[in-house]
Amino acid sequence: MVLREFIDEFADGSADASLSIVNGEQPPMVARMLNSLFDEQPVAVSEVARVLSDSDVIQLRRDGTVVSQSEFRDVRDAVLAVNSDLYITGSRPLEDVETPAVIRDLEGTRFRVRGYPAGTKGKLLLIEISRYIESLALRHGDGELHTGFQRLSRIVDERGTQRAYEKLADTDLDVHIYGIGEADALASHPVTVHNDDVEEIRRGWFVVFSPPPVSDETGAALIAVTDDDVEWDGIWLIDIDAARKVSGYLSTEYGAE
Repeated sequence: MVLREFIDEFADGSADASLSIVNGEQPPMVARMLNSLFDEQPVAVSEVARVLSDSDVIQLRRDGTVVSQSEFRDVRDAVLAVNSDLYITGSRPLEDVETPAVIRDLEGTRFRVRGYPAGTKGKLLLIEISRYIESLALRHGDGELHTGFQRLSRIVDERGTQRAYEKLADTDLDVHIYGIGEADALASHPVTVHNDDVEEIRRGWFVVFSPPPVSDETGAALIAVTDDDVEWDGIWLIDIDAARKVSGYLSTEYGAE
């Protein structure tokens, strides 16, 4: 098993996912931003009017059944009207991350997204879920958190990321950071660094929170891989068994020390 194989294993190809803007009140430009976010993704977006439904909400449906609903403004503020600088600079701290249910519940959907400048918004889905999983770990404050940065320098070069991991390390979490490059800058951080120059660490983006064995806290895992540093093939699951499976693989493959 390698990280890329987890994406194939976790992908749910059995249920069609769609998002419906119900009784929308946003400007047309904002509605088009939602369509653009999921352009070329396996998620259909539509606008509907329903007399007996709430106004200006987004519903996530799987095989025609509503599984979650979020206020349009929450989706707008979380992923549509932001860019990656919001996370890099720390303008939105982990304590304030509130990922809308219709985004979070797209778990099991396989996304292929491009970062800037090849793409615009798609990669923000993966960034938002990464922050959601980190905030989940911070709220629980115990268990294991495994994060792949590709390059170790990113954790200190990005002010917001450094602050986030200082907070995470200041808990009872067992924090493991994976990447290549110079690790001396992380010597003062109470985290375990895995500086392994192998392809899946160079090309892998993952955030995995695995609660303690006796806990009933929700676990979660995001895994994405790239061949060219432009397009990412990724998936996430909000599932304790999946999280423990991935964290177990990482611990076995790269050691706990």
